Amino acid sequence: MESVIKIKLILKTVIITLIILQNLFSQDFQKTKNDGSNPGSLITDTLETNNKVLQLINSDFEIFPIISYDTDIGFGYGLKSFFLNFLGINESFDLILFNSTKGERWYRFVFSIPDFELRQGKVYSYSLDLVVDYDKWISNSFFGVGNNSSFSDREYYTREPFEISLVFSRGFTKRFVGQVGVKYLSIKNYNFSDDSNLAELPPDINQATAVYNSVNVNFRFDSRNSFINPSQGLVIETEAEFAPPIFLSNVTFNRFGGSIQYYTPIFLPEIVIASRIVFQALKGENLPVQVLLPIGGNRTLRGYVQDRFLDKVSALFNTEIRFQIYWRFGGIVGFDAGKVWSNIGKFDLKNWATNPVFGLRFNMDNFIVRADIGFSKETTGFYFNFGHLF
Repeated sequence: MESVIKIKLILKTVIITLIILQNLFSQDFQKTKNDGSNPGSLITDTLETNNKVLQLINSDFEIFPIISYDTDIGFGYGLKSFFLNFLGINESFDLILFNSTKGERWYRFVFSIPDFELRQGKVYSYSLDLVVDYDKWISNSFFGVGNNSSFSDREYYTREPFEISLVFSRGFTKRFVGQVGVKYLSIKNYNFSDDSNLAELPPDINQATAVYNSVNVNFRFDSRNSFINPSQGLVIETEAEFAPPIFLSNVTFNRFGGSIQYYTPIFLPEIVIASRIVFQALKGENLPVQVLLPIGGNRTLRGYVQDRFLDKVSALFNTEIRFQIYWRFGGIVGFDAGKVWSNIGKFDLKNWATNPVFGLRFNMDNFIVRADIGFSKETTGFYFNFGHLF
């Protein structure tokens, strides 16, 4: 009930904000259209930003029913909708409503101005991204903490996160972007089994609700030719997150991370090799499992169960060969590897969890439909979802 009330309040705030933005930007656009200081130019079709130009585009929308299967969530059903430039300010709305037979309840709203794809590779004075995300897992898995946790110790509990984030970005150049954001996140753990190890694991927040408010700073060099379906380019990203003891927070930590993504055609333009390296580290004392760094599942190690490994330091490597098959259909052959540690000093290259992966893709105009199967020594993971892994 508390989460429902929070969502209603946030949606009301979003609606009011959008009305204000529409009025402000509509006035700016009208002023630009009526400005006769540059006769003969295409001012009526463009928005000037720091002497660079973002083309105003026609409105567009896609509504896509979600019917999926995932070894972690079971059969899924729902709706994904994407609306582009309906307010006439190059904004986008992305809404996901999703349920599954194994108990995932995922509802996500994203408002972006300008849209991610429209600002890719452009100079812009600012962008704004608002995300409201509720992703309840009724039967979430816990195996223990650390890389040596045993699959046989698997137990189930309910994990209920609720997140609100607001990120401001600036495209300093076509390839260099800086971001500053704020985030509120609460994660409630409950419904433990009678013999649960997690129910006895300190600190006490493991059996309750972890709440924190954080500030994020991010810098990114990004030369990709597309945000949705890149075929060439390089992404180098660094990030820092600071969660101080303020505003009802009961968890305090600092998180630092970095990643490299590389895309390039090989042999033919339709064959692309894509690779990613991600490293993250947490600094804090008595951190609950709600904020530990996970690997495993749909977005990381596709041959392992969701959040199979948890700890304060994580490293991940993914590589894929992506190729065109016919019309909008494509495929991938890839490899995933990852590991976690309790501190940076224990980092090594031994005994990483690995899995090969094979998949199919269907290319929509504004997103990718993805089907992957990964094979590990513990399990086989199958994922029918949307969006490239990276």
